[in-house]
Amino acid sequence: MPPLLLPNDILSMSAQAARLLVESGDGDGALLYLALLESGGDQARAVSALGWREDRLAPAWERLASKGLAQPRSSAAPPANPGAPEPLKAPPEYSRADVAAALDREPVFQALCREMEGMLGRVLTDSDLRCLYVMYDHLGLPAEVILQLTGWAVRRERRQKNNPAACPRMPQIQREAFKWKRLGVDTLERAEEYLRRQEAVDRREWEILQAVGAPERRPAVEKEREFIAAWVEMGLSDELIRLAYERTVYQKKEMSWPYINKILQSWHRAGYQTAAQVEAEDRPPQRRGRPAQDGPRDFQPSEERIRKNNDWLDQFLEEQRKGGG
Repeated sequence: MPPLLLPNDILSMSAQAARLLVESGDGDGALLYLALLESGGDQARAVSALGWREDRLAPAWERLASKGLAQPRSSAAPPANPGAPEPLKAPPEYSRADVAAALDREPVFQALCREMEGMLGRVLTDSDLRCLYVMYDHLGLPAEVILQLTGWAVRRERRQKNNPAACPRMPQIQREAFKWKRLGVDTLERAEEYLRRQEAVDRREWEILQAVGAPERRPAVEKEREFIAAWVEMGLSDELIRLAYERTVYQKKEMSWPYINKILQSWHRAGYQTAAQVEAEDRPPQRRGRPAQDGPRDFQPSEERIRKNNDWLDQFLEEQRKGGG
């Protein structure tokens, strides 16, 4: 039987990490974890060693980060490998004649335009049609994927603006289409899976922003959504996120998304699901082992206690007066 460990090539993995990987049944996630472990956490080296295409790498990384076994992927990470799709090029300057010819000759594009007008509730302008043709021709997204994307963009716009009639502009939809293409979301099946995750984030986005101190309602920026998506995948409650925020501000004297994320990852790995579990098990080091009465006490006295204290004070003052003291 061949040896399980090769000389001078031993990596150290915690039993908890191994257990999480085994329980997940995620082969790509396990391979990615090993690549990160071998590279000492260097994302570029791990990506280069795996040599995966983006449509395989991105979902595996997201799943691994959601379990607290990897940091969110750096936006500066290089392409997966030389065989992966090149960065998307700028679209050509389609003319009105180009779009008109497509409307005349391509029944699928014709039908797509009609569906888009129905979803957006308006007639598409020349500029709108050019944006749509960029998605259809330059990006090569199937019509059903473009419709899925548009439906999600409309729902999100209405939720964020709290206006049932609001609709995104076509350039917004085009920007999202470029993002989908970069992520490899270019089939109906991938679009449905991607939207399932995004809509779960959408439902929690504002509650989580409130939990981390957002003073007024607003949409999360892209980097914030990456953290929020990971926390949603981990199943973290608003209560737990709020506690991590309070500890972050206490420790750092300011809001820090990466710092909160580290706290939440450690709690998730420890299996904490409520703030009460954290308070009971994850106390600051300087308080561990001390008797309960030695720690700071933070409580409001009851009305009964206040009354007794007042009665005692009145009696003490009366005795002092009678005694001439």
